[in-house]
Amino acid sequence: MRTFLIFLAAAIGTYAIRVSGIVLFGGERRLPERVERSLRLVGPAALAAIVANSLLLDEGEWRPFGAWHLAALVAVGVALWKRSSGWTMAAGAVAFAALLLAGM
Repeated sequence: MRTFLIFLAAAIGTYAIRVSGIVLFGGERRLPERVERSLRLVGPAALAAIVANSLLLDEGEWRPFGAWHLAALVAVGVALWKRSSGWTMAAGAVAFAALLLAGM
Protein backbone atom coordinates (compact mmCIF):
# COMPACT_ATOMS: atom_id res chain seq x y z
CA MET A 1 0.00 0.00 0.00
CA ARG A 2 2.87 2.37 0.80
CA THR A 3 4.38 1.88 -2.65
CA PHE A 4 1.05 2.66 -4.25
CA LEU A 5 0.78 5.91 -2.28
CA ILE A 6 4.29 6.92 -3.35
CA PHE A 7 3.42 6.33 -7.00
CA LEU A 8 0.15 8.21 -6.56
CA ALA A 9 1.93 11.19 -4.98
CA ALA A 10 4.49 11.21 -7.80
CA ALA A 11 1.71 11.10 -10.41
CA ILE A 12 -0.16 13.97 -8.76
CA GLY A 13 3.04 16.00 -8.47
CA THR A 14 3.93 15.43 -12.12
CA TYR A 15 0.42 16.38 -13.19
CA ALA A 16 0.53 19.54 -11.06
CA ILE A 17 3.83 20.59 -12.62
CA ARG A 18 2.45 20.12 -16.13
CA VAL A 19 -0.79 21.93 -15.41
CA SER A 20 1.05 24.82 -13.77
CA GLY A 21 2.83 25.54 -17.05
CA ILE A 22 -0.46 25.59 -18.92
CA VAL A 23 -2.06 27.84 -16.31
CA LEU A 24 0.89 30.24 -16.16
CA PHE A 25 1.62 30.45 -19.88
CA GLY A 26 -1.76 29.59 -21.38
CA GLY A 27 -4.26 31.97 -22.83
CA GLU A 28 -3.25 35.00 -24.84
CA ARG A 29 0.39 35.03 -23.73
CA ARG A 30 3.11 34.18 -26.21
CA LEU A 31 6.55 32.98 -25.28
CA PRO A 32 9.52 34.62 -26.97
CA GLU A 33 10.57 32.86 -30.18
CA ARG A 34 13.94 31.86 -28.70
CA VAL A 35 12.19 30.14 -25.76
CA GLU A 36 9.74 28.32 -28.03
CA ARG A 37 12.57 27.15 -30.29
CA SER A 38 14.54 25.93 -27.27
CA LEU A 39 11.55 24.11 -25.78
CA ARG A 40 11.04 22.18 -29.03
CA LEU A 41 14.55 20.74 -28.59
CA VAL A 42 14.18 19.62 -24.95
CA GLY A 43 12.52 16.28 -25.77
CA PRO A 44 15.01 15.16 -28.42
CA ALA A 45 17.94 16.29 -26.26
CA ALA A 46 16.67 14.33 -23.25
CA LEU A 47 16.09 11.21 -25.35
CA ALA A 48 19.55 11.51 -26.92
CA ALA A 49 21.12 11.76 -23.46
CA ILE A 50 19.30 8.65 -22.27
CA VAL A 51 20.23 6.68 -25.40
CA ALA A 52 23.89 7.76 -25.27
CA ASN A 53 24.13 6.85 -21.59
CA SER A 54 22.59 3.42 -22.18
CA LEU A 55 24.68 2.81 -25.26
CA LEU A 56 28.05 3.78 -23.83
CA LEU A 57 27.86 2.97 -20.11
CA ASP A 58 26.97 -0.11 -18.09
CA GLU A 59 26.79 0.54 -14.33
CA GLY A 60 29.29 3.38 -14.61
CA GLU A 61 31.80 1.44 -16.73
CA TRP A 62 32.34 1.67 -20.48
CA ARG A 63 30.19 -0.86 -22.27
CA PRO A 64 32.18 -3.27 -24.48
CA PHE A 65 31.23 -3.39 -28.16
CA GLY A 66 28.34 -5.77 -28.75
CA ALA A 67 24.64 -6.10 -29.42
CA TRP A 68 23.81 -2.62 -28.08
CA HIS A 69 26.07 -0.94 -30.60
CA LEU A 70 25.03 -3.06 -33.57
CA ALA A 71 21.34 -2.50 -32.80
CA ALA A 72 22.04 1.24 -32.56
CA LEU A 73 23.63 1.15 -36.02
CA VAL A 74 20.54 -0.61 -37.38
CA ALA A 75 18.33 2.03 -35.74
CA VAL A 76 20.39 4.86 -37.21
CA GLY A 77 20.14 3.30 -40.65
CA VAL A 78 16.37 2.95 -40.39
CA ALA A 79 16.08 6.50 -39.04
CA LEU A 80 17.94 7.88 -42.04
CA TRP A 81 15.93 5.72 -44.42
CA LYS A 82 12.37 6.03 -43.04
CA ARG A 83 12.53 9.33 -41.10
CA SER A 84 10.09 7.85 -38.58
CA SER A 85 10.71 7.48 -34.85
CA GLY A 86 8.29 4.56 -34.64
CA TRP A 87 10.09 2.55 -37.33
CA THR A 88 13.44 3.49 -35.80
CA MET A 89 12.55 2.28 -32.31
CA ALA A 90 10.91 -0.88 -33.63
CA ALA A 91 13.90 -1.74 -35.82
CA GLY A 92 16.34 -1.10 -32.99
CA ALA A 93 14.36 -3.24 -30.57
CA VAL A 94 13.98 -6.09 -33.07
CA ALA A 95 17.67 -5.95 -33.98
CA PHE A 96 18.68 -5.97 -30.31
CA ALA A 97 16.41 -8.92 -29.52
CA ALA A 98 17.70 -10.85 -32.55
CA LEU A 99 21.32 -10.18 -31.59
CA LEU A 100 20.68 -11.32 -28.02
CA LEU A 101 18.99 -14.48 -29.26
CA ALA A 102 21.96 -15.06 -31.57
CA GLY A 103 24.24 -15.03 -28.53
CA MET A 104 25.88 -11.62 -28.74
